[in-house]
Amino acid sequence: HTHVQTFDGESVSIENHQMFEHACAFADCARYCQIEPNNIKHRTKSHSVSGIVNSAFACEVFLKTLLVFHGVPVEELKCHDLKRLWEKFKTKDANTALSVELGLREWFKSPNANMFDEMLNDISNAFEYWRYIYEKQEGRINLNFLVGFRDLLREVCCNQLYGKSWSEYEKGE
Repeated sequence: HTHVQTFDGESVSIENHQMFEHACAFADCARYCQIEPNNIKHRTKSHSVSGIVNSAFACEVFLKTLLVFHGVPVEELKCHDLKRLWEKFKTKDANTALSVELGLREWFKSPNANMFDEMLNDISNAFEYWRYIYEKQEGRINLNFLVGFRDLLREVCCNQLYGKSWSEYEKGE
């Protein structure tokens, strides 16, 4: 892998850096769809769907970034299934995966030991399902879980790729 020097002299593979930035761009787009409509001329409820799709895709690319960082060839990651990607990540970095699962469970203040798995099941195919929601009779998703998972994955990527938090990365520290 070719490496790129980051602003603080760190060395990260170009592939990982580009994947991370790609995921961040989709996370930003998702956030823009979810905040109040100053930047959207004709707001419709479909902007919520766009936010879901962009959040789900950001989760997918953050997970793929982590997997590539842990040595999985990108060619082996040809799926949109968040649960499958998460299970693969758990085999590569069980401690980090457990801290994400516990962090989300704590954030939701849930006594349910299976909360993470149940909610991950619900968002696992959100990228594909919600892109075509107009063809379906209904859709159900916990948007807070999806956004929380997206933001935690971004944080984990920053920690692993650059050794810093998202807020440090964002500020260029």
